[in-house]
Amino acid sequence: MLWCAGAAAQSGAPRPVVAVINLRFNGQHANVLQPGDTAVVAAATSKLRATLGASDVVTIVDSGVTATAVAAAEADGNACDNACALGVARRLGAGWVAKGTISNLSNLVWLFSAELLDATTGQLVLGDSYEIKGEAARIAPVGAHRFAQRVEQTIAAKLR
Repeated sequence: MLWCAGAAAQSGAPRPVVAVINLRFNGQHANVLQPGDTAVVAAATSKLRATLGASDVVTIVDSGVTATAVAAAEADGNACDNACALGVARRLGAGWVAKGTISNLSNLVWLFSAELLDATTGQLVLGDSYEIKGEAARIAPVGAHRFAQRVEQTIAAKLR
């Protein structure tokens, strides 16, 4: 698997593979949209990928390969929903898929929502939501880091 980062776990068994779909920005309920809003989402996505990329528990699919697969799936003009995300994960050989949104509720309050889906069963196995108050560019990556840690814990528990 050339498109995966990481190596086999200490037990010698391959690590579970996770497709990480870039977080989406949702400004539908924002009082005022700011030019830096999408940068907040990009920073959170980078932190999510970095945390999972450094994991001893999982291996993540290369971000470019995942983005290309998502773009192909969205060619019909529809945003990638859970069914789409599951299809992308399966096409990429991933057993899990992580996805989410960051919503701008006001200039001071944001909401980070993310899910982990089991690509084999199609089931939602983890749903997290964090209210972000304060400087979103600094705090959104913290929420993404915490979600990544919970992804690791959830997958590790499923493997026991």
